[in-house]
Amino acid sequence: MSQFHLRLPAVAIAMLLTHASLLSQEQLGMRLERYAGIYSATINPANTAFNPNNWEVSIFSADLFLENSYAYLQNTSLQNALRNSDKVISVIDTTAENPPARGAIFQDYFDGKRKMHAVVQARITGPSFSFRLGEDHVLGLVTAFRTGVSSYKIPRILAYRTISDLPVNRAVNIPPAGVQALAWAEIGLHYSHRNTDADVYTAFGVTPRLLLGYEGMYSRAQSAFDYTQRLGDTVSFGSARWDYALTTGNLTDKTDSIHARVQGKGFGLDIGFVWAAPAEEADGDEDYRWRLGVSLIDAGFIRFGKNAERHHIEFDTVVSVTNADFPPRNNPHDIIGDASQAFLNDPAASLQARAFSMGLPTALSVQFDAKAAPHLYVGGLIVQRVPLLRYSLQRPSTVAVVPRFEHRWLSLSLPLVLDDWRSFRMGLAARLGFLYLGTDHLGSFFKKEKLTGVDFYIGLKINAFSVSLKKGSSGYRTSGGEFNERQKRRKIKCYF
Repeated sequence: MSQFHLRLPAVAIAMLLTHASLLSQEQLGMRLERYAGIYSATINPANTAFNPNNWEVSIFSADLFLENSYAYLQNTSLQNALRNSDKVISVIDTTAENPPARGAIFQDYFDGKRKMHAVVQARITGPSFSFRLGEDHVLGLVTAFRTGVSSYKIPRILAYRTISDLPVNRAVNIPPAGVQALAWAEIGLHYSHRNTDADVYTAFGVTPRLLLGYEGMYSRAQSAFDYTQRLGDTVSFGSARWDYALTTGNLTDKTDSIHARVQGKGFGLDIGFVWAAPAEEADGDEDYRWRLGVSLIDAGFIRFGKNAERHHIEFDTVVSVTNADFPPRNNPHDIIGDASQAFLNDPAASLQARAFSMGLPTALSVQFDAKAAPHLYVGGLIVQRVPLLRYSLQRPSTVAVVPRFEHRWLSLSLPLVLDDWRSFRMGLAARLGFLYLGTDHLGSFFKKEKLTGVDFYIGLKINAFSVSLKKGSSGYRTSGGEFNERQKRRKIKCYF
């Protein structure tokens, strides 16, 4: 089999997926509870209007999510794979003459019976805060650094075992497919307002954000094209339309000159509404019987206008290329020129512009939360991705039910999650005082089965509190703080 045959059609997919052995959906354990505060604003910015705390400061939070249906590790858990990363080998590299080492962890590939996908999301939030102004206004500031890679509807023909073993001299049709990657920082203001003049409280929230783009890339075949493996190292392509764009500030063979640099700017927006029926009696803090929210999250884009290139390759005849058209290169710019020369007979012909835009992983969300018993709640969530631009980073669509125990200083959540309408998993999350820890994919840490991804998140924040000892008939007890006292003074209406 020719080197070029393996290199060209599957290279983007392979680059994306061969790291499945390393390691958000929506980090439900730290987004849905009453005390989530500024963390809950990423699901619905109106949620902060119901935060029992007068103020809070997030020191940091971090989350990582990876899921794919292209490649997997056999019979291993995440912790086992991390401890034995040197034992991870691909099943295609083992033969009778080259048997695997004892205790090897095998990387294998799905057969592509259904369209495949791969998503990576990571977020690190910097200092963020919110504070209550008056009784019904909340102001805040949010900062974060985020990265993402997504590829959906990967056609069956691109399954590794299929694309790496195609017949010679027989054309196969490659359906449209693409991949997107984005890295950016954001800083935004936050505001929410609550109206308590009716039997059902209403709230509105908005978080506009300035986006600083560090890296961006997309590649997509806009239409199906024929691909034929010839004898030797020659392959043929027919009637193709390919678009790709990338930032070039760090495209260099000099590793010491690679560093984080802003190469684009943009704007993002979260907006949401909430309706809630307050509880007749609260568990120490202001409470509700049920709460319903709808939101549009991550609406926005980044325009890369510095160190950026947008390319287009299109031809309606059969074009044949060989390994000689793609010699080994140290500089990535030379590889881009080689592709343009091979398909368009001009190393500069593919370049269309020195700027391009990419959309954020936009989604619509509906949330519902109900109090089932004192300190016991059941939440529900639907997140449906809705890309606003042709080239947008895409997030997983999520359906979840999240029962939880909740107290001011402790909460335990058990997220039950359906990922992208096909993969079910269970999570576990806890808040211990000011510390959040959780995962929406608990099985990846313990079960030795097909490891296709992981999810993990952590957060640390401080919030308004005052603890004083008061002697009562049953001994000493702690007071709940200034906001609790104010809530006790607020008149609670009867709705029955």
